[in-house]
Amino acid sequence: MFIHMIIGTIINGIHIWLSMFVIITVSVLIGFIFAPLGCLVLWKRYVYFGDGLAHASMFAGIVSVMSGLPVFYAGLLSSGLFAFIIFKLRSNSGNSAAIGLTTSIMISLSLVLAYSYPGQINITKYLVGDIISASAQDIKLLFFILIVVLIFFLSSYKDLVLMILSKDIAESRGVKVKFLELTFLAILSFAVLSTIKIVGALLVTSIIVIPAMIARIVAKSPVSMVCFAILSSLMMNFIGGISSFYLDIPFAPSIILSGGFIYFLLLLITHFKKFLFKTSH
Repeated sequence: MFIHMIIGTIINGIHIWLSMFVIITVSVLIGFIFAPLGCLVLWKRYVYFGDGLAHASMFAGIVSVMSGLPVFYAGLLSSGLFAFIIFKLRSNSGNSAAIGLTTSIMISLSLVLAYSYPGQINITKYLVGDIISASAQDIKLLFFILIVVLIFFLSSYKDLVLMILSKDIAESRGVKVKFLELTFLAILSFAVLSTIKIVGALLVTSIIVIPAMIARIVAKSPVSMVCFAILSSLMMNFIGGISSFYLDIPFAPSIILSGGFIYFLLLLITHFKKFLFKTSH
């Protein structure tokens, strides 16, 4: 009996250790992936695109379940389709209308499939996410996405800065603005759609944007903003991940609450410093 208790304790300890390893690894990877993308989302005012993408991201998970395709291929297919349709429609209908229409269609398809096959598809899982459910395949996919994001930013940084400052200036200097925008939208779509099982569809936009919002308060340059965004994302992901594990609450809401606390705390400190500076002069 005593030996069984020892073995049970050891197995439980290993399970906890493996769960913590998954949480920390996934939190770090998501931080490095979404923080730079979030900065570009704020700079280019793509928040509405990210919000639409988040709501349409259930489609990738459902495609994966229905077709038997790995999340990688389902995410690649769905993200390419989403980015391409919006990129084509926006010239005729405008950004907001194109995103709204495409999002509505993909959500409707997701809901129809989910209600048609209730035994196969658990739509709640894709709404709130579950970090503990991340498999070795998911972690490999996150590593791949991180490499893609790093290559994109390192190879296109100067062109991205020019595009952010002015499309006309960028085009006059030979930057392929449309191709750059389409590439960014495809990478953002792929990142969101491929991680939907972990972070959930409802709050993924906030996970992308909040670190950049925190960084904007303290950053003095685009490079420092990206660095602060990564640091903020790692901090809020770690706090959220640990809270999710020990309190048995969804991963995404835990991250949002920790990020929101950091954001408003920094905002309060900044305003308090400004107030002290004004009163002292």
